[in-house]
Amino acid sequence: MRQRVRKGLLIYSALMFPMTFFLLSPFVIVLSASQGVLNGSAMIFGLLLMFSVIGSRLFCGWLCPGGTVQDYISVANNRHWNSKFKNLAKYIIWLMWFSFIVFLWIHNWPIKANFLYFMDINIQYLIIYGIVMSIIYLFTLMTGRRGMCHSLCWMAPFMVIGETIADFLHIPRFRLKAKPDACVSCGKCSRICPMGLNIAEMVKSGRVDNTECINCLECVDGCPKKAIGFGICQKQ
Repeated sequence: MRQRVRKGLLIYSALMFPMTFFLLSPFVIVLSASQGVLNGSAMIFGLLLMFSVIGSRLFCGWLCPGGTVQDYISVANNRHWNSKFKNLAKYIIWLMWFSFIVFLWIHNWPIKANFLYFMDINIQYLIIYGIVMSIIYLFTLMTGRRGMCHSLCWMAPFMVIGETIADFLHIPRFRLKAKPDACVSCGKCSRICPMGLNIAEMVKSGRVDNTECINCLECVDGCPKKAIGFGICQKQ
């Protein structure tokens, strides 16, 4: 039942993406910053960072429209795309992208806040939307399971930073809990993980914390022995 609810929310978020794209776009925030505007997407990214201090990456697993698109594309390419080098790529890209945005804000100081800035469906918007969706589609088709999330996502680093802040300050946050003694090494959790993580190995080690985990709870609901739980707690 829980996974039906999750997938229903993801489908709804994908259907609404043509409208919410204004608030999640990696391009619109740059265009706004070039005009000295702190727009809606900048505010949403800030809210995602703050939410992740407690909620970790629940947004990625339950509400991200880009993730939904990738989940359906994985039917065509279901291979795992997960390694330290591949995961590092998004942080390098994010650092350059966000540094450029900060530069634009400083260059155009004082900036003004306008949540609805650029929220207008016109030819420029349609071109930007088409480019972003094409990148998500083609990159995932070439790489595999949530390839964009692993290597190119512009929102994930904000949430990983939030998780890191929570752990550094010993703030309880949403996380998975392993029950190694209950695990029978069937490997189902690893097979169904949309991020291609080796959940079985992590459960056996007793630590299932991973910055690539999107808290979708597929492994929790799919484990026949209930060897994986979840809750809000501090880092062990």
